[in-house]
Amino acid sequence: MYMENSVITNILTRRSIRKYKQQQIPTEVLNRILDCAVMSPSALNKQPWQVRIIQDEKLLTDVNDTFIRWAKGKQLPGSASRAQEEGFSVFHHAPTLIIVAADKTNNYAPIDCGILAQTIMTAAHSLGIGSCVIGSMAQATDNDKHIKNDVLAIDDDHTVIFGIALGYADETPIVKDRDRSKIRLISYRQ
Repeated sequence: MYMENSVITNILTRRSIRKYKQQQIPTEVLNRILDCAVMSPSALNKQPWQVRIIQDEKLLTDVNDTFIRWAKGKQLPGSASRAQEEGFSVFHHAPTLIIVAADKTNNYAPIDCGILAQTIMTAAHSLGIGSCVIGSMAQATDNDKHIKNDVLAIDDDHTVIFGIALGYADETPIVKDRDRSKIRLISYRQ
């Protein structure tokens, strides 16, 4: 017997989007997503993250160019392997990019930031906004002191761990198989 409600449906229907319309997310929609983000659970409610939202086209280009320079000569997986191709965008030309940095002094920060990302993407999907985690951009952004410290104002005690592309989907990805065998119920009954 399956139980259905809007939360479960939202989780089961969300897909990573890698093609976006250029229509910008309205401010009120973005703010509602961010309202949800700040409610993300974290260990001891430390909220060990710094989050930056970029919608400015020039800054998006600068961040993308930083990645392309960093990626030159590297063997990267997935879509990042096409970094030297004309028109490449590490964040798939999404009109909004969220950068998430984790507190280096907090052992639970990467986990908490992952929870934050899931909250952002689930909230976005519920409002008709597509999303995709961009893990490949973390090192490039974190290693460029001008982008990290001056432009994004991310403190040195935080490390960029991923980006999240946000925008209106211009594709409908097929549902890929999931491996349920990786999740097992261990139960001891007396």
